[in-house]
Amino acid sequence: MDTLLKELLNSNLVFVLAGALGGLAGLLLSYKEMGKIIRMIRTSTAEIGSLPADEQVQIVGQADGDTILSSPITRTNCVLWQVTVSERRSSGKSSHWVKIYNNTSTSPFDVYDATGRMRLYPGRSLELLLKDDVHKSSGVFYSLDEQTQAALKQLGVDTKGFLNMNRPLRVQERYLEKGDEIYVLGKTVSKNGAKLMDSESALIVSDQSELRLVGKFLWQIFVNTLIGVVFGVGLGLYFMNR
Repeated sequence: MDTLLKELLNSNLVFVLAGALGGLAGLLLSYKEMGKIIRMIRTSTAEIGSLPADEQVQIVGQADGDTILSSPITRTNCVLWQVTVSERRSSGKSSHWVKIYNNTSTSPFDVYDATGRMRLYPGRSLELLLKDDVHKSSGVFYSLDEQTQAALKQLGVDTKGFLNMNRPLRVQERYLEKGDEIYVLGKTVSKNGAKLMDSESALIVSDQSELRLVGKFLWQIFVNTLIGVVFGVGLGLYFMNR
C-alpha cells in the first residue's frame, strides 16, 4: 500500500513538473508579446503637438496622407494597404496555411490630432496590426470572384493549380483610409526640424485600441503557455510509460 502510494505521488509529481516546465517554455517563447505589453504600459499616450524628440511615445489620431493609394484587391482609396495570400497545404493527415504572398505599401503617411501631425515611413521595423477589411477564400469546388482573381494575377499569384483546378487560397486585404483612427507606438526622431516616427526602430501601427491590443497579446501568451503545459504533460506521460 505504501509502495503504491509513493508511486502515485511520484507519477503526479512528474506530471506537475513536466507541465510546469512546458508552461515555462511556452511563456519564454512569448517574450515578444510580453515585450510589447511592457512597452505599451510604460509609455503614456500624448498629444502630437507636445511630443518630445528621440523618445518612445504613444499616439492616438487619424490617418492622412499626401498620396492616395489604391488597394490591390478591392481598389479602395487609402493611405496604406497590406495584402496577404496563403495556401492550404497538406502533409499526411494534417494541413496548414503557408504564406505565398505578403506585401505592404511603402508610401509615407501621417497621423494627426487637434495639436499637430506626425509622419510615418513604412519600413522593415513596422508591425501592422490591422483588422481584415477583406477576407476571401477558394477551394477545389469554389472559386474566388473574377475581380479578386484578376487582382491576384496582377500580383503574380496564380489561382489555378494541377489540372487547372482551384488552389485552396485565403486572401486578406487590410487598409487605412483617410480619417481612420489609428494607434501608434514607436520612437520619435527629429529630421530637418520636423518630428517623424523613427522607421529604424520598432514601430506598431494599428486600427485597434491599446486595450484591445494588450488583450490580444495576453491571449497569445496564455495560448502559448497552455500548449507548453499540454506538451510537457504529454512528454512526461510518454517517458513514464516507456
